[in-house]
Formats: sequence, structure tokens, C-alpha cells
Amino acid sequence: MIPNLSIIVLTYNEEIHLNRLLDNLCLITPKIYIVDSFSTDSTIAILKNRNIIFKQNKFVNHSKQINFAIETNPFDTVWTMRVDADEWLSNDLIYELKSKLIDNENSSINGFYLKRKVLFLGKELNFGNLNPMWLLRIWRNGEGICNDKWMDEKIVLKNPSTLKLNNVFYDKNINDLTWWTQKHNLYANREAIEILKEKYIKRNIIREKASNRDIILFSLKSFYNKVPIFIRPILLFLYSYIFRLGILDGKQGLMWNTLQVLWYRFLVDSKVFEIEYKFSFKKIKIIEYLSDIDAKS
Repeated sequence: MIPNLSIIVLTYNEEIHLNRLLDNLCLITPKIYIVDSFSTDSTIAILKNRNIIFKQNKFVNHSKQINFAIETNPFDTVWTMRVDADEWLSNDLIYELKSKLIDNENSSINGFYLKRKVLFLGKELNFGNLNPMWLLRIWRNGEGICNDKWMDEKIVLKNPSTLKLNNVFYDKNINDLTWWTQKHNLYANREAIEILKEKYIKRNIIREKASNRDIILFSLKSFYNKVPIFIRPILLFLYSYIFRLGILDGKQGLMWNTLQVLWYRFLVDSKVFEIEYKFSFKKIKIIEYLSDIDAKS
């Protein structure tokens, strides 16, 4: 156990993953805090049965929900960790966490990057542009907050001093592909909003609060968004599947890169075009639309 670690998890209708997740996290700490978006399945019954502390809060986007979880976290611990409901930690990572977090309690380190891989239809994906993905998932209590984005939210630190851990955790969603495509259709709405904000609203990105890694990723995504619409998802697919060797992940690699990289990104571009077309590509009207969305949130 790691006595000075608390874990926050967001849930909405996660009965299919919840017991697996809690069994996994209880190997690390009993200090698990759930923020639920008013689930309608048996999620709450499972939490009550297992005596897990939770609150319910209306969902606007992941960023706001994560910050609500950070602000209302009932545990006074040195470290805070964020885990998604469909993720689980490898035994090697759990062992590494127990060592690294205790050893660095009194050091200058205030965050840890973890390496995530995708398990898709029974296969661990090792290639492509998203495998593995490095994510800041552990931070010193009081020093991390989620950036205010509709999509691809990240924890940012006031003064980053981070380490990378060697072992992996997994994204293993066991819902079917119908669920997966419906979820990504909703994600595409939020992603389109973020792309339009970057294009039409000059936002002041506070780069001193981001690590060098996050600044590089932000720059790469900005570069991607400057590539002509509809062409960029095709180029990204070729980069991921051919250059980053996604082809070596077999049938699941082909499916993943086609759905996650090509189809999803093409859907995002289509929604960007749809919004711009709706407002006749007039900058003022698009900015008013985006501002209205933020105001309602």
C-alpha cells in the first residue's frame, strides 16, 4: 500500500469496468474517490456496496469534472493520481509506484509521467502514433490542475519537475464497437470546438505551467491543425500505420488505425466544416457561437 496516495476516478455508467478497476486500485491504496456524472446503471450500487467515497456532479466536460474532483478530494495525501474507469495498472507498475512515490515524498519531484498502451480486441498494441502514450497522471497534492479544454485535457503543474516511470498501464475498454463509435462521435463534437477555438480565438496559452513534453505535444497538434482540412487525417493515418509501424499490430492494428486515426479525425474535420458552413465561414459569427458554448458551460 501507498499511504500518501489518493486516486480520483470519473464515472458514468461504468458497471462493466468498475469492479475490475476497484480490485486493481485497492492493491495500491484504499483512498479512492469517485466523481460520478449521475449514472443510470448499477455504478452507484457497486460503489455503495464496496464503501467507496463518491460524489455526483453534473458533467460539462472532462476538464471541469476533473477539477471538481481535485477541489473536493476528501483525502489529505502527498500524491494525487487520476485513473480512467476503463484503465488498469500492470503489476510491474504497481510495484514501481510503491517504490518511487515513497522515495520522492520529500524530493523536488512534483509529477510522474506514466506510459499507457491500448488493449484492443484482446491484443496489446505496440505501434502507431498513440502506443505508447505518455501522460502526467500523478502529481503532488495542491500543485496540479486540469487545463480548461473541451478535449484532450491534461494535468498541468505550477512548476513542473517530473519523472517518467518505466512500466505501463492499459486502456482496456470492453464495450463493443457500437458503443465505441458512439462515444467517439460525441468526442468529435468537443474536438471540433477546440480546433475552431484555436483557429478563431487567440487564446493565451500559459506555457510556463506546462512541461517541455506537453509544450512539444501542443506544438505538434497546432501544426496538425494548420494542415488543410480532410487531408490531415489521411496523412496522420499513413504516418501512424506505415511510418510508426501500426501495420505490425495485425488486424487489430489495422482496425485501430482506421477507426481511431483515420475515421475519427475525418469525422472531427467534417464537424469543423459543418460548423463553419452553418455560419457561412464568417469569423464573427463563429466566435459568437464558441463564446456562447463557453458561457453555457
